[in-house]
Amino acid sequence: MTADEASAALGVRKQTLYAYVSRGLVPRDVAHDNDGRRVSRFDRSHIVALAAERSRARAGVLTVLIESDVSALDPEGRLAFRGHSIADLVDRGSFEDAAALVLQTDRYQPQPALIPEASDPLPVETASRRSDAIRAAVLTAAATDPDRGNTSAIHCVSVAMTAVEAGCVAITGLTLESGSVAARLSSALARSATTPALVRCFDVALTLLIDHELTASTLATRTAASVQADPWMAILAGQCAMSGPRQAGAIQLAGDVLRRWLDGTVLDWDNPLPGFGHRVYVGPDPRYELLITEVAHLDAELVRRVEGLCIEVVRRQSRYPNVDLALAALTVAADADPNCGEVLFTLARTIGLAAHAIEEYPHRLRLRMRALTSHP
Repeated sequence: MTADEASAALGVRKQTLYAYVSRGLVPRDVAHDNDGRRVSRFDRSHIVALAAERSRARAGVLTVLIESDVSALDPEGRLAFRGHSIADLVDRGSFEDAAALVLQTDRYQPQPALIPEASDPLPVETASRRSDAIRAAVLTAAATDPDRGNTSAIHCVSVAMTAVEAGCVAITGLTLESGSVAARLSSALARSATTPALVRCFDVALTLLIDHELTASTLATRTAASVQADPWMAILAGQCAMSGPRQAGAIQLAGDVLRRWLDGTVLDWDNPLPGFGHRVYVGPDPRYELLITEVAHLDAELVRRVEGLCIEVVRRQSRYPNVDLALAALTVAADADPNCGEVLFTLARTIGLAAHAIEEYPHRLRLRMRALTSHP
């Protein structure tokens, strides 16, 4: 590991890392880079073990460290999928292209035979969240898969793409032949005219949301995979976990904040505002910056007012915007269904969940936590 990677894993500054080296707590090798400069290298297994020991010492806090090549993010605002920066991915291809890259396959190719036929939307009075239809479609598709228990990487890739298509059909009623995922979702969820700029916004949002390292929903999927749950159920475990107000459910909360700001309603400055702040990034979320740039092509005046909100929040709370706020802005600019952001998040992240399941299956049962009880 490099010094940057080791310090990030330990949650310390590089100065602190080198202090550990001088005290003999962390072994270090010295090598030379391509320019002949001396660089430090650290043993990955030792750093991971030390990080785990540090997490146990912090009462009430559980930090899980798992090696993964799906995505990489750092506090300075960089995010990459399979070593490719998200900025490059949204510039050069579509959501389907990025999905294939993350799943390490040649192309986006679902199994049409497993995709449930479109049905009437779930009634608002019984299910006000459209993401419920996505989870129901995944469950229905699982029940028709004759190879359901197959946990091979090839089958997981197929399941991931088919799960996205099943959810997309459930939301839009439109099949793969009707266009890209972004085109179908924009036509179904937005009340504004379907323009190339609108489809582009939806496509960029989907790409940016594919993965974000080891979130709670990703851990839920990995936990299911570790006990050999089939790929459909592993994905569904993650989709259920992300529905809470601390992940995909946070997008509507950010939308509430944005609408109050646009209406001139006084905001609750005494508490952290949804749509701002992040547990990893110390500055703005890079996904926010990329998506809000696209939203500006739909409604420049709206984005100007969103940036005004961002300036005020930084001034009052020292918190920077995250992708939830950009999704809320897209929802307003497109005059879209209030569930739009959550739908995009759930469908896009399905790809990342499957990629993590593929990594986890070979390890079998290794995610076994322990409880601390107050009883004798």
